[in-house]
Amino acid sequence: MDSYIYIIDDLAFFLTGILFLYLFVLSTASHFKHITYPKAQKKYRCAILIRESSPLPDLYGKESPYEFITYSDLYQGINSLDKEHYDLALILPDTARTLSPQLLDKIYDAYDAGIQAIQLHTLAEGCKGFRFKFRVMRDEIKNSLYRAGNTQFGLSSNLLGTNMAIDLAWLQKNLKSSKTNIERKLLRQNIYIDYLPEAIVYCESYPTCPYRKRPRKMISYLLPSLLEGNWSFLNRIMQLLIPSPLKLCIFVGIYALLMTAYNWTSSFGWWSILFGLFIVYSLAIPDYLVEDKKKKKHSIWRKKHLSSELKKTPA
Repeated sequence: MDSYIYIIDDLAFFLTGILFLYLFVLSTASHFKHITYPKAQKKYRCAILIRESSPLPDLYGKESPYEFITYSDLYQGINSLDKEHYDLALILPDTARTLSPQLLDKIYDAYDAGIQAIQLHTLAEGCKGFRFKFRVMRDEIKNSLYRAGNTQFGLSSNLLGTNMAIDLAWLQKNLKSSKTNIERKLLRQNIYIDYLPEAIVYCESYPTCPYRKRPRKMISYLLPSLLEGNWSFLNRIMQLLIPSPLKLCIFVGIYALLMTAYNWTSSFGWWSILFGLFIVYSLAIPDYLVEDKKKKKHSIWRKKHLSSELKKTPA
């Protein structure tokens, strides 16, 4: 009986150790500087798709350089656009309230460099309470690991499903309905998805994905993506199988307690992994969420920077 327990323990420890190293590499890589694209050599036009209930057109006014297009159905809204007139479609949620300065310039620079799909940085503000802060912290960890971390190794960023800019011609060709899984379509075609951490969309609350993400459907492409050498798609499928930070820490913590009760000398490795996971997730959390002073400085800087930019341009 003891031999079976030790075999299971060794196997679980081996797999969890590999997962820990993988997360540690992504967390460390997320701190490296993101590539800076050269200035776009030509002018592009971007249609900003928002729901009819969005307050953005009223907030920015008619003199805004942003071209807001309202829709009730996303599929119809995208197909109503003239691809001769627009190059990109920027899809925003109902909760979007402010766009960071020079957001379109950053998108155009990436698009001019050949990037067809871009995930913007979603930053939720305004709500209070532990649950909201915990949600924001969890999503910022995902930004660090599965978006910024992925792109540092040349792998596609995870797509949120909103706050994203995509080539309009591709969208009109591949979007079959409002529920089409855009991320899966892009990854299946091996189209690179970049993440721009400095292109920020400030939201009143964290947005939800407009289409349903079906993990089982994604996992069914595991073997084909491996045989095709589609590493971005394979990486995305593997990340779907990773438990959330809270669930993973709870699992490792409970297992470490059980091993301590069974044979305390065999539990040192599990406690080390649990401590290592705390370090990994701490590295992935932005400073402004942890330190109040830094958070205030970030907020003050953003307001001052945004005010100065608004004086230069009406938007």
